[in-house]
Amino acid sequence: MYKVIIADDDFLVRTYLKQMIPWQKNGFVIAGDAKNGQEALDLIEKEHPALIITDVCMPVLDGIGLIRAMRARQLAGHILVLSSHDDFAYVHEAMKLGIDDYLLKDDLTPENMLAFLKEHLQDADKENTPEHTAHPASVSQAELARIGQEKLLHDFFHGFSSQGAFAPEEAGEKAQRAGLPASFRLAAASLMMPRGWQKRRQALSEEERGSFRQAFQEMCQTFFTHHRDDFQGQPFLLEDRTGCWGFLFLFPKDIRRAAVLQKLQDASVHLQTLIRRYFDLCPLMVRTAPQSDWAHLLTAWQSLLAKKDVLFYFTEGNFTAEELPPVTSAVNLPPDLPAEKLLAELGREYLTREALQDFLRRRFPQLTDKIWTNLWQSEDYAGLQQNLLQVLANERAESQLHPAIRQALRFIEEHYRENLMQADVAAAVHLNPAYFSTLFKKNVNKGFSEYLAERRIKAVQQRLTSSTERIKEIASAEGFDDYPYFCRLFKRLVGLTPQEYRTQKM
Repeated sequence: MYKVIIADDDFLVRTYLKQMIPWQKNGFVIAGDAKNGQEALDLIEKEHPALIITDVCMPVLDGIGLIRAMRARQLAGHILVLSSHDDFAYVHEAMKLGIDDYLLKDDLTPENMLAFLKEHLQDADKENTPEHTAHPASVSQAELARIGQEKLLHDFFHGFSSQGAFAPEEAGEKAQRAGLPASFRLAAASLMMPRGWQKRRQALSEEERGSFRQAFQEMCQTFFTHHRDDFQGQPFLLEDRTGCWGFLFLFPKDIRRAAVLQKLQDASVHLQTLIRRYFDLCPLMVRTAPQSDWAHLLTAWQSLLAKKDVLFYFTEGNFTAEELPPVTSAVNLPPDLPAEKLLAELGREYLTREALQDFLRRRFPQLTDKIWTNLWQSEDYAGLQQNLLQVLANERAESQLHPAIRQALRFIEEHYRENLMQADVAAAVHLNPAYFSTLFKKNVNKGFSEYLAERRIKAVQQRLTSSTERIKEIASAEGFDDYPYFCRLFKRLVGLTPQEYRTQKM
């Protein structure tokens, strides 16, 4: 078996690399992973791996420094460099130091990894990788039984989280068939909603979302393994692909109800801290009261899921189900309140999602379907309130503009990605170019060129945090043909390089 060391400061990247291919089947074993170059160097000296996969940019000691240190200490090993830098300056420096190859993180796929391994390691010494040429063994009866049991467990948890999948009185029997305890002293369920996940989710590919889910599961499993003696309960993780996570906790030992409540509170606080630290998300957690059998646990969990609408009104927090206010479909507010006061009061009404949407559409009928579609993507009420107030402020500001400038701004919005000139816009609104220039600056408080550049940069910023496209491709798609100029302009207007901005916002 060839040993592999992974060095990357991104926890999700390290997790994805460890799981992206069946390493052992291909003759490799992950001997360790490190979050900076110094940790990686210590591991390399200890393990003497055949392959080092390293990021370029890491704290303490970066990838270039790691490779230099390896060369200085005469540490052998094939080196694959990962990079997110479009200009390849760091990669060029690494190649001068004698690396085997590099991969952009956007191109980091199982197929590309396997191709690298085959070219640089497997073909060079096939006798050291017997697993690569061995015939696949037939599946044993024991393995078939294990797979079947896992399928039963999966089906049980899927039914547990699906409204009406099975009746409460069936829960105990189905749990036993899935290999779970038929009875327990006490049990409880907890629902977790990570604020910020929906935006992150939109920016990730399906493969990257799978990596995130796996990393999240690993973190939870590691936490409960390390705290097994203190927690005493047996945890089971439920996943809702819409962005919610659930936990079931079974306490088979003799334990008081008050002790269960305290352990659930402590576990929730610890998990929230870990989720903020490792995933940069704000978790909202709600837990049920302890229950004494499967039927009551299922009823409590389904009741908790039915209250998901009210969680929209909380940004973060740690609650019991009993502490959540009930949702309503009736609005008890005068519709003629000023928008800011109305929205502040509305946040304390706890309307169902449907009732909230209906009320706001009737209150602000001037907003288009496209605007509402964007507004409903807000993850919580605070975000919706802020975004809606901004839309209304922009609407008020636009209403005070000269009619020709309003028309010009709409024209720019439709054509800013093109090679747009001030004369083109002036012609579109039937004004003399010189007069248009004066009128535009008087209304918008900035010149046409400045406004157009800022609009394009804003579009780039949005795409940097909502997609994994290469920066150069994004810039070109948003109207920047000169990439070096774009980079200078972005740094001047935003204060960060495009890559720094993406890293900070993702």
